[in-house]
Amino acid sequence: MTRFVTVAGMKAYEAYLAAGGISYRQMMEEAGRSAAQRIMERWPPKGRRVVVLCGKGNNGGDGFVVARRLAEEGAVVTVALVCGPPATPESKAAFGEMPPGVRVVEDASTALFPPEAELVVDGIFGTGFTGRPPEEVDRLFRLVRQSGIPVAALDIPSGVESDTGRWQSCIPAALTVALGGYKPAHLVNWAAEYAGEIVMGGIGASREEEDRFPGWLEAIDSRWFWEHRPRRSHTGHKGDNGRLLLVAGSRQYPGAAMLAATAAARSGVGYVRLASTSRVCKLVAARCPEVIYTICEKDKRGGIAGESLAAILEAARGADAVAMGCGMEPGPDTLAIVKGLLAQQKPLLLDAGALTALARHPDPLSLLKNAACPVTVTPHPGEYARLAGMDAGAVGNNPFSGEYTMARDAGVTVLLKGPVTSVTGPAGGRRYHFGGCDGLAKGGSGDVLTGVIGGLLARGAAPETAALCGGWLHGEAARLCARDWSRDGMLPSQLPEYIAKAFLEAERETG
Repeated sequence: MTRFVTVAGMKAYEAYLAAGGISYRQMMEEAGRSAAQRIMERWPPKGRRVVVLCGKGNNGGDGFVVARRLAEEGAVVTVALVCGPPATPESKAAFGEMPPGVRVVEDASTALFPPEAELVVDGIFGTGFTGRPPEEVDRLFRLVRQSGIPVAALDIPSGVESDTGRWQSCIPAALTVALGGYKPAHLVNWAAEYAGEIVMGGIGASREEEDRFPGWLEAIDSRWFWEHRPRRSHTGHKGDNGRLLLVAGSRQYPGAAMLAATAAARSGVGYVRLASTSRVCKLVAARCPEVIYTICEKDKRGGIAGESLAAILEAARGADAVAMGCGMEPGPDTLAIVKGLLAQQKPLLLDAGALTALARHPDPLSLLKNAACPVTVTPHPGEYARLAGMDAGAVGNNPFSGEYTMARDAGVTVLLKGPVTSVTGPAGGRRYHFGGCDGLAKGGSGDVLTGVIGGLLARGAAPETAALCGGWLHGEAARLCARDWSRDGMLPSQLPEYIAKAFLEAERETG
């Protein structure tokens, strides 16, 4: 498990340390000292020509401390005041301690050429930066990028948004020193594009003080997955490994059922039973012979008719978990099946067409809250907005937002899809997964995720654990698939094979 903080969390962490007796000036001094140490471990300082780019805030203050430390160790240091003189009390104090041998300039371009610098330290913008840098700063960004001079970034490369990892223009770093704790931008799967190697630097807290801070967020990793996955028995049989009922597919989206069923079969579950129309079942049988079937009546649009509910409920009685929604038409027939499955007691996963049908009910959260079974929902932000009755424009891709309260309000487990996956349980606890890649942004990827989580539920994993483990498997499968096929060329239909490889990868990594 990896601990991290958001921008708001880092401010709270600093306030917590300040209340405990560590001043903001002390934090800056320790941040600069530890960052300088990390930089010197990579680039020995003696005689090295170093340009330290400093903003006017506290990130620039960290840069002033780094400049002083490098100069004390023999580096030839130039400090460039990129945004003007320091503006905070802490950065003014740090600037005032600059040794006489450090050259200070206001035009950063004159510091880079000539003589040519050998290292750039980026202390322009800190974690509070959002949007696009001013044009004059952007010109400096371009100059640094074109120079080819290696860059060490303090806390986060300037121009990158700390909470999202997004950037419109930035200075890519060869080394980034994360100060005080990891931020989301250090953990997103594309961080290597701008952060290079990421190492940790301190801000003066002891390990005990760090551990006592209540604001850490948690991201799961391969070790967490391996320790929490459902276990197989060496002496068990297929019935011991769970039975999943998958309700999925329609005339328009037959492939969704195939993707979900194939992924479920790769999840380690003992049985996968697909409840769908005859046409969909025939398609899946041709691709995945391990699946068994409950043939349902079809409605006028080629979806699963509501009159099949009795057969579906009968199949659910013989299952250990139910997953529903992939490729289903979001009409009244689907809503009737959702209501029927909410009234039974087996763990239930709702996705895609099931969520859209549910959102058309006058009070979908009340239906979820009164369910007789443990419910997991896997919406993307748009589906979440419809279920929660929120303006779709008000729901973005920030999974750290306090606006996401459906899990608590409806008593369900919510896996919110996006560049960062969040899983929130009914008690409000939330964990994250930063894996995967943008190759998942293709129709059908979510169906694979549903099949995997459904299989893990059927194997006996608790809803939060199943969602987290399924999210990790899905993301790791995508990473491995992209490695072989590229993010552009990979297909959702390839992911089930890579789920098996993700199991192997976790086993190798954890010993």
